[in-house]
Amino acid sequence: MAASLGSLPGLRSQYAYAAKQWGDYPDYAASALLPVEYQAKNVLDIFLYGGLSPWETFYVIPEYGFPTEAGEIGQQWWTFQEGANNVQEVYEACHGSQTNPMLQDFRLDGNGMMVRLGPFTETLRQRQDIIERLRIHVLSHTLEPHEAAIPLGLTGFRLGAPKMAGIGAAIQHHYQAHSNIITGEPSAYVLYSPGDFPTDNLRAASAVGQHPGSARPLAIRVQPGTGFIDGLKRQSIASFQPNFDLLLNHYQAQFKNRLTWPNMPHSVRSQTTADYQFALNTMQKSAELVDILDSSFFKKISGESCGDSADVNHPNMALKLAAHLLTRENSVARYVCVVDGGLIPASGGGGYDTHENHIKASARNLKNLWTNLTAIINEPGEDDPNKLNLSETLICINTEFGRTPWPQNEHGRNHHPYAYTTMMFGGPVGPDQQGIVGAIGPDGYATDALSPAQTRAAVLAALGIFPFAPECYAVSDVYGSGTEAEAAKYLNEVVLGVTQSV
Repeated sequence: MAASLGSLPGLRSQYAYAAKQWGDYPDYAASALLPVEYQAKNVLDIFLYGGLSPWETFYVIPEYGFPTEAGEIGQQWWTFQEGANNVQEVYEACHGSQTNPMLQDFRLDGNGMMVRLGPFTETLRQRQDIIERLRIHVLSHTLEPHEAAIPLGLTGFRLGAPKMAGIGAAIQHHYQAHSNIITGEPSAYVLYSPGDFPTDNLRAASAVGQHPGSARPLAIRVQPGTGFIDGLKRQSIASFQPNFDLLLNHYQAQFKNRLTWPNMPHSVRSQTTADYQFALNTMQKSAELVDILDSSFFKKISGESCGDSADVNHPNMALKLAAHLLTRENSVARYVCVVDGGLIPASGGGGYDTHENHIKASARNLKNLWTNLTAIINEPGEDDPNKLNLSETLICINTEFGRTPWPQNEHGRNHHPYAYTTMMFGGPVGPDQQGIVGAIGPDGYATDALSPAQTRAAVLAALGIFPFAPECYAVSDVYGSGTEAEAAKYLNEVVLGVTQSV
């Protein structure tokens, strides 16, 4: 049975009553709240671990980087047009020699240049319903190491900032504060790839910053096996679980009484204790999660892409689980982040960290991603209840930085945070919002760019969550805005592209 917050000592004031309106737009910014018909119901946030190269994917300008002298190495689109494993050769190996042209006109950028979609978006390009909603953002920052760029890309905050939290924490916080019961079912999940480096700080995706500990998304490492499910079943105490829980609750209540003045309703200096109590009650409802996280989603799935194969296709497994979490009947899940480490990790370790063999690794892992992503999105008229609907789900393609416009180690590309792209489609981003925000110049550096904080804050705005609550972003994160209302309007109109009067 779901527990009422009011029946759990101290939790109503900590999590429901005092924060009852947490994440709502205040009156002074209410005019910037997206109308309900534009708001997303939920979000699928895909993080391409390693750094997505824009030059063969979402930002191809053939007029830039063409070698003008004999022996000169081309840049951007022209870097790997010749030699072994060149773009054309790998493209045809992946899609067949009779496939579509490598480039497809998309939209003009902020410099008035026509941007083409590149060959390694081909599987995505086959879904015109997605392309007609595609909104490309040019981003830029100055952090070259993965260890610093990944937290910034995932959260919008630099490593070490007290407020650094994944947007899943704000989403969990919001929906938790507006609920009167604790069911044990999270509103936010982060599905990690088993192949990440511990030092790369991918755990920032499930960090809570200054949100309460109860706002932490449920983090799951998606891999074959039932170890996680078995742990949720609490099998080691199965025979005496009710008595075990009663004893835990007794000691918790005893300690809480020590923090409470006589005849006072609430304890003092006890936020950590309240977080522990929330965790304790959630743990005791783990059976709810066992029902949600069916063991079938943790069975091994192999994979093949562009002639390469892997015994386990972790992105496929994670995307199938994400679709289940967001579409199951009466689901309260509003956010799932999938960390895509690639079908086969690139030379640098992360899925897209292509210091060597850039073209083959990028083509393989991107085709695998697009194939499995489009498989969980309803096509027009399909209406499969187990698939995502673009009318209600905002899908974000995120990464920590791009790759250099010039080669590294002959066949690779290095880290390049100075101009890269992230993408959104679905939810409030429909056909009227298709386009490009910002621009990249002929030298491969951004001439007009957003920050990671702006795109992260916009995801909250798309869900109708106020991005400028004290635990979240500041007006200064939205360049040129003087008030929270102005900043929220900027997120709607520029980042999401929703210009309707509200």
